[in-house]
Amino acid sequence: MNYLTAHPLLLVSASFGIIVIVLAAFLFDLRQRWKAVFGKRVTNDGEAIGDILHRLLQSEKKLGALEPRVNALEDIGRIAIQKVGFLRFNPFEDTGGDQSFAVALLDREENGVVISSLYTREGVRVYAKEIRNGASKHQLSDEERSVLEEAKANH
Repeated sequence: MNYLTAHPLLLVSASFGIIVIVLAAFLFDLRQRWKAVFGKRVTNDGEAIGDILHRLLQSEKKLGALEPRVNALEDIGRIAIQKVGFLRFNPFEDTGGDQSFAVALLDREENGVVISSLYTREGVRVYAKEIRNGASKHQLSDEERSVLEEAKANH
């Protein structure tokens, strides 16, 4: 005869003990989650709701203080150089190396400048051409058009 069937009270006690252990583990886990959400100082539901409302008001104040700063940064970002194209090249057969260059510097709205530098044995010449809405009023060289298109393609 089996010892557990002979003593049903022992079987009930063991089952009850297992249930108590499982419930204790569940409550411990629940308490840890409660502390993670509401903090250690909160002891009841009323305090928890008050703490949540306090945190919400603090967050709204901080957000309100950040909004003007974000707006200022967006204004700066609109006119900051965001798109760049660059090319080194040799425009003349009789000079060595790619000493000449063209660079396009554009903002978000494709306004900016194309700067080109032509290197010769006699000296260096630098040209700057204004860019408005992705186009120039002045005629662009092939290299200048190339860097302008490269800059416009850089999002």
